[in-house]
Amino acid sequence: MADEGVLLVTAVEARNLAAMDKGGTSDPYTVIKSTFNKQTFKSNVVKKTITPVWNQTFTFYTSEPTGHLIVRLWDRDRWSSDDFLGEVAIPLKGVKDGKPIDEWFQLSNEPKKTKDKNPNRPPGEVRIRIHFPLAGHAAEPKETASAGLKDSKAPQQGTSASAPRNNGKVADRYALGRELGRGGFSIVKEATDKATGMKYAAKIIEKTASEEELNLLQREIDIMKKLNHVNIIQLQEVFDEPDHIYLILELITGGELFDQIVSRGSYSEKDAANIVKQILEAVQYMHSNGIAHRDLKPENLLCSGPANEIIKVTDFGLSKDFGEATLQTSCGTPDYVAPEVLRGAPYDNSVDLWSIGVITYILLCGFPPFYGNSDQEIFEKILKAEYDFPAPDWDVISDDAKNFIRQILVLDPHKRPTSAEALQHPWMISNAQNATALSTFNSKMTTYVAKRNPKKK
Repeated sequence: MADEGVLLVTAVEARNLAAMDKGGTSDPYTVIKSTFNKQTFKSNVVKKTITPVWNQTFTFYTSEPTGHLIVRLWDRDRWSSDDFLGEVAIPLKGVKDGKPIDEWFQLSNEPKKTKDKNPNRPPGEVRIRIHFPLAGHAAEPKETASAGLKDSKAPQQGTSASAPRNNGKVADRYALGRELGRGGFSIVKEATDKATGMKYAAKIIEKTASEEELNLLQREIDIMKKLNHVNIIQLQEVFDEPDHIYLILELITGGELFDQIVSRGSYSEKDAANIVKQILEAVQYMHSNGIAHRDLKPENLLCSGPANEIIKVTDFGLSKDFGEATLQTSCGTPDYVAPEVLRGAPYDNSVDLWSIGVITYILLCGFPPFYGNSDQEIFEKILKAEYDFPAPDWDVISDDAKNFIRQILVLDPHKRPTSAEALQHPWMISNAQNATALSTFNSKMTTYVAKRNPKKK
């Protein structure tokens, strides 16, 4: 199997774009898609300009860049269909290791009807930077997945050096204690640093796991090494021993988010907004690093801090496979999956926003927006974005909260806000001043949690 490389693509800026607004400006954003694996990313929207600057880098995974990058520019319009501003197909043949491409590309298929004051406007252009830093590594000696994970003592570009590979033995550094959890081919135990007394969680994976499972683990390690955010679980260290791989992780003691909420007793809309804000901040950080989580759901949201007030996003096993996984691997239940995933269409990181919309809805009423007697009935409602805000549960919820959900749970992924835009919504900025206790919430949430996890009844 060829080594998997990383193609880094930066949407830098654009100039001379067509003006689609009355003021002679546009609200441009760019969508970049690869033809080799169908990964698709969308940049932030820059408002009221024809010379936007994004400087956003996206990560495409490939052993060898082939085909093209399709770069399309759009003008964001909240009230009707977005306007197409032009496109360019960039051939990847000849992209070499260590030699970035940083060029201006002229747009084709620009709109004929514009509101430009200058009829002699030069053609629009977009500046794209492309770098393939891992090309050529296939010629280097490598270990098989069954023997061990690839060497990562030297951090890759864009990664953090906070979690290096440790060639020693885990027993020399940590005392392993009680079992915290167990999975198909892994066990999680409490681990105490012998030097400092600090407690961590040690995820222990047997090397008898399949090559596919070990590859997924390597992907999860690569991603976690790259991320360092207060609302994302932190990977401290990795030990690669003959029979096991040990991941030393930040110890999270507050349990899953929904379980923690049920145990609180008193709970308000303001509490819900604070939780959603933390999730959005974690997702914005991930997206800015070219990573889509793709599996945001209650089981992957944990609670930490003295009062369990800090939300931690976890489980990055699917993230690096962006755009490639099937529905079966991208979600455990249908509740949180975006309609474009159900349709089998190419999708981008806006699927994370859809999941946040569903989570927000549940956090405010205790039950999901899409429901039915079977998965098929739920799928049909998701595919139509068919939901409402039934009384009496939603009577006490603010209009800002409902508007926040309405803007996210829309069928067209290009109409959804980015994570940065969602953080600027009035409901987020005001932090939802409605602190009235949600009286029916606890019983509804308890029922929902028990239905999702029968063993917790």
